[in-house]
Amino acid sequence: MKKTINVTLKIDDTELINFESWLNQQLEVIKLVIIPDTNELYESDEYFRNIVKSVKKAQKIRDEYINKNNK
Repeated sequence: MKKTINVTLKIDDTELINFESWLNQQLEVIKLVIIPDTNELYESDEYFRNIVKSVKKAQKIRDEYINKNNK
């Protein structure tokens, strides 16, 4: 049985292309997303902070539902 996992890593821009290529050769990559740096936006924009909080809350509700009902 195969498992699907999600991992978040930090990598230098100069190493990204080689890493992505290696990853695709080694594994079945379902989704690879480059996450933008939103630290400054989070610190300076209250509306954005509220969006982030809402997303985290929705993800928690979704994860709890999956864990309870996914047999």
